[in-house]
Amino acid sequence: MADHLTPTPDGSGPAHRTAGPDDGDPPLVLLTAPQDTAGDWAPVRDALAPGRRIYTPDLGGPTGCDRPAPLMRDDLLGFLDALGLDRVDLIGRSTGALAALLVAQAAPHRVVRLVLADPPPDLPREPPSAPGRITAPTLVVNGAADPAGLVPDARTVSIPADGRPVHEAAPAAFTRAVEAFLDEVPDSELALRWLAGSAITRTGESSWWDADPPAGPLTADDVIDQMGWLVFDDEDLDLAGRVRVALGLMDLLGSHPLLAGQIHMAHLGPRGPLPLDVLWDGYRRRLEAVRDHAACPDSLWLDWFEDPRTAAPAFAAVLGDDRHLLLPGAPEPLVRRARRVLEYSGPVGWDVKAETYRAAARVPALHHAVFRAVLRSYHDLYGGLDPVQGLALLDGLDLPPDTERLAPLRRVLADGHRHHYASPQAWGAALDR
Repeated sequence: MADHLTPTPDGSGPAHRTAGPDDGDPPLVLLTAPQDTAGDWAPVRDALAPGRRIYTPDLGGPTGCDRPAPLMRDDLLGFLDALGLDRVDLIGRSTGALAALLVAQAAPHRVVRLVLADPPPDLPREPPSAPGRITAPTLVVNGAADPAGLVPDARTVSIPADGRPVHEAAPAAFTRAVEAFLDEVPDSELALRWLAGSAITRTGESSWWDADPPAGPLTADDVIDQMGWLVFDDEDLDLAGRVRVALGLMDLLGSHPLLAGQIHMAHLGPRGPLPLDVLWDGYRRRLEAVRDHAACPDSLWLDWFEDPRTAAPAFAAVLGDDRHLLLPGAPEPLVRRARRVLEYSGPVGWDVKAETYRAAARVPALHHAVFRAVLRSYHDLYGGLDPVQGLALLDGLDLPPDTERLAPLRRVLADGHRHHYASPQAWGAALDR
């Protein structure tokens, strides 16, 4: 451990303290408020150090009491560049938490996990027009989880601190909460490590680099084309690890048939079935997130729901088995999951999903999603529905009378039509009436 301040190699960045082994990965950076110094992290720094390389830069110091978070962000990015720290875990306190958040917003590919301790109530967007795309898993200790809409999926924990900095007032409790959080390796991080084993690294939010000769930049599609079909052939990973890496690649690279299809084919192949707890827990968590993991519902629809071998068990796993929980006042994560599954459930057999549709209709916040589900069931190439039951569902929904396509849907169901493709002229006639 170096308890003295060390300058950056070129002397241009802030001085810093270090602790922990040189090869701890990913490194951990601790950020203070401007009026504090790097030494103020001493109560918890050494407890966090085993197995991790810790850097505590002096971004403010005694003369930086009024230093704004955006300047601290720029200093921190320069500090990371000076020390060659490509990807780090970040912990920030007070204004240091704002600086950490701004770094995670400006360079999301460089932050593995984010901890915000005692953050001020206002987490500003910088600049004001920025989207605020915080993708790192985030833990908020003693603060509001998301007052500015920037980290909507953040976890929160409250630790009694009597108004003092939480890491000083309760160092043991703070350390336990942070260690438990940092010990969880996100699927996307596993995927990045897996790609790094093939010399492919992320250089920006949507840019990549292949260091193997001939070295050069890659797009997300290039990465999928090269690597997407190899995950389930990697003998160094067990089946659970292959599922997590594949889901992590979906998080990083988005929707792509080659990648999502590999999960489905592996499940049905000679090495399947895949471990169901890992597989479906991964889908459910993404379906419940505030952040839109678009590749997840796309995969459900195109791979799992359109295949009659997997439609029923997949629908049950992601929603049907929880239909008894769909009641007024249902938790918002469950409502988000239900809304996304319903929207994409058109190909699932009516007998499989009808009871779940009726359960979802008990939740006012899902009424429009149930309407969309019935509409998709009628129009999907592999869909179909019971017209009497479908009409009864629509009659029980509280929808504006001018809801687009509601009236023609009622007409075709009242006329007894089950499926658009069985009588395509019926929909056109219903639109004209």
